[in-house]
Amino acid sequence: MIADKITDLIGDTPLLKIPAEVHGFERVTLYAKLEMLNPFGSLKDRTAWGIIRDEIENLRNSGKTIVENSSGNTAKALQAIAGTYGVNVRLVTGLARVKEQRDAMVHLGAEVEEFASASDCFDPNDPNDPQYLIQKAVQSNPERYFFPSQFTNAKNVAIHYETTGAEILRDLGHVDLYIGGLGTTGSSLGINRRLKEANPRTTCVGVTAEKGHFIPGIRSLDQMWESGLFEKENYDTIMPLREKEAIDAMMTLNRRIGLMCGPSSGANYLGALHYLRDNLPKIEGNVTAVFLACDRVEWYYSYIRERAPEIFRETPRPASFAAFDFNPFQGAPAIQPDQLESWMAENKPLVIDVRSKIAFNLGHLRDSMNIPQPIFESMIDEARPFTEDRPILLVCAVGEKTKKHAAYLVNQGYRAFSLDKGMRGIKTPGRSAPPRPAVGA
Repeated sequence: MIADKITDLIGDTPLLKIPAEVHGFERVTLYAKLEMLNPFGSLKDRTAWGIIRDEIENLRNSGKTIVENSSGNTAKALQAIAGTYGVNVRLVTGLARVKEQRDAMVHLGAEVEEFASASDCFDPNDPNDPQYLIQKAVQSNPERYFFPSQFTNAKNVAIHYETTGAEILRDLGHVDLYIGGLGTTGSSLGINRRLKEANPRTTCVGVTAEKGHFIPGIRSLDQMWESGLFEKENYDTIMPLREKEAIDAMMTLNRRIGLMCGPSSGANYLGALHYLRDNLPKIEGNVTAVFLACDRVEWYYSYIRERAPEIFRETPRPASFAAFDFNPFQGAPAIQPDQLESWMAENKPLVIDVRSKIAFNLGHLRDSMNIPQPIFESMIDEARPFTEDRPILLVCAVGEKTKKHAAYLVNQGYRAFSLDKGMRGIKTPGRSAPPRPAVGA
């Protein structure tokens, strides 16, 4: 095969049959769709090319800059493709949580603007939200910027309907079960539509991260943007998984069949195993199942080492923040917004706001200190940086991140609390708020 352009190599990826002695189910033929073999290493190569393909010549001629909300595979692919056309890319994102991904973006030439502690859930009321910032910039300078908006662009769905789903049907002819992780949800929506056209009884399983767990490329159910591409009714089952079990499943694929895929692929494989374990006895006949092997493991070595250092023959630190096993939405102590004034007056806590400096400067609780989330997590992971004779109140944008921080500190012997609903519960326009003396700017 000879290709004229690198984009000619996107798509047409093979299916790899997972041996029955590995997955352990009789009557099941399980395949991995090897999206990691796309030229830039991931499923998102299709997404990036699909949403800028019709625009790229105009972008080159007009000198516009592509601006996107991404810190991972879509960002890499956009930059790699745009670079071949001489088009600039600017990435506005929450803090890139995987070092190798950020390094790849910078290596390829992207301009990366990060906002520490930007909310994982898109929030148009949050002035630090990447989606909000990009939309505002594009509206102000439409002649300067082009916003692909992978989280809302229908082309994200269409490219997977037209290519990924069609390829699966071409190679297999019939699919009973499809399993894919939910990020933008464009791939799962497009693939599932194509598969169900051929077989309306195809079951679609959407894999999410359990609350408080981070699996690169996969979001929790609470992190789906309601006005975006997510359609809950598209999925017969939505399955939340934990990061460590996704890594363990990834290691099975890495070591037992030589499939050098990353954590989201492990999550998809595990989603298939869980669904088959629970439902195969109720299914008659043979089952043909497909999951996505989304990208390569090398992008995630720092992420894996932090959570499973034993894989690299390093000694785990049992008390580390990354190794702490918790469900932050059960048992984590929290202060309700309507109780805040009286509770602060009575307890005189040390108040720590883990949002970015920009968001903190726009409004914060009186006498609070600003320690952005990455710095804060590093502090509590490495030492005992705070006095134990005062309670600690932790504050973030929507109250989600600090629940797990509070749970960890309580486990370390502190009297720690999170502010329920975060600053959104205090100052969101149109909602009642505690007396203003509690808030400063």
